[in-house]
Amino acid sequence: MRAFGAALLAMGVLAAASSAAASTLSVAPIRVELSSATRTAVLTVRNQDDAPVTVQARPQAWSQPEGAELLEDTRDLLVTPPIFTIAPKSQQVLRIALTRAPDPARELDYRLVLTELPPPTPAESTGLKVALRITLPVFVAAQMRAAPDVAWTHQWGADGTLRIDALNRGTAHIQILDFDVRSGGRTVQGLHTDAAHYLLPGTRVHWDLHPTAPLDRGGELRIQGHSDAGDFTVTSSPGAP
Repeated sequence: MRAFGAALLAMGVLAAASSAAASTLSVAPIRVELSSATRTAVLTVRNQDDAPVTVQARPQAWSQPEGAELLEDTRDLLVTPPIFTIAPKSQQVLRIALTRAPDPARELDYRLVLTELPPPTPAESTGLKVALRITLPVFVAAQMRAAPDVAWTHQWGADGTLRIDALNRGTAHIQILDFDVRSGGRTVQGLHTDAAHYLLPGTRVHWDLHPTAPLDRGGELRIQGHSDAGDFTVTSSPGAP
């Protein structure tokens, strides 16, 4: 199994194995998993700069309506301290606590948003201050066993684009890290992607690929890849998602 996580920095995405970094900040771990048995977690935020940094920590409920990423304020998680200043070359310990009972049958999904608060800008300054942001996934396991269940389909565009769709019909998330598409027992150039995506329960995501060789558009495809649940090999059926 390959363990990965993703952190959102400003308007881009950073992927890392054990910590996430934004500007002068780094965070470890980059993913939090809570349950009935483990209702609290600890993170460490480090300031690698030579100046103090002030950070706001906000827990938010995470959903993916129509494939979009939606974050909303929540009281299901308590983060302390909510605002803190880290001295140069120092660190701050954050504590996250679950304030509600886990769902009996479905995983609950959240994000912890860490936003760097810029210092006041002098009146004579014309420089642009950009607030950097890291978001970390927080998963609360269901009381009963929950697992992802992904259905794969594909369809061809008039311009030859191959659209791969994945629908998570399960009760827990999965993070698709990368995959190759094979047709007729061979891997075709242009049918690999390492654009990682989380699929929360009941959500769908798609990838647009551009094969460099002609393929049979009426047959099934074989998809081989990696996820945070382990390696997978699945069959994709032609048809609308």
